[in-house]
Amino acid sequence: MSSEDADYLWGKRHAVLYRLELSALYHQKRERFFDLCDKMAKVVAMVGGSAALYKIADEGSLVWIAATITIASALSLVMGFSEKARRHAELTRNFKQIQADALRCGERDFAETDIADWAARVAALEASEPPALGVLVRICQNELARAADADASVKPVGWRWLVAHLLDVPLPQAK
Repeated sequence: MSSEDADYLWGKRHAVLYRLELSALYHQKRERFFDLCDKMAKVVAMVGGSAALYKIADEGSLVWIAATITIASALSLVMGFSEKARRHAELTRNFKQIQADALRCGERDFAETDIADWAARVAALEASEPPALGVLVRICQNELARAADADASVKPVGWRWLVAHLLDVPLPQAK
């Protein structure tokens, strides 16, 4: 194999491994977010629904407490936070399995067919993913860049970071 071919294959291997790392990190973040939402909704319902709270609350605050409990419970039920958390956990596990298979081949004992197989498996998983949230993807890219001691290009700022799990907002344009 020529040096040019080896460089080509190494680059392709690196690209697949990067996609795997990025996707796994993205889905881990989504899993943690939905798990937190599910737990928070349960806490709100439990605390708000306790009989002791009724005794210490005045009539005006009961309306707010009831509204908060209703909204948190409805969001949990309608959005299916626990189900979404499990789905993202499953996607993370599947991406990590492909990554383990790629790493098992080692840094020298892989062929173009191995890379094609990994890439095809990644593409199949990506086809089953919900649409990605751009700012959250950028957050993950920045984390991977910092982990590799590279310069993280465009960092989401302010409100974009706050809504990264909720809305697909436009990314700031590179300057």
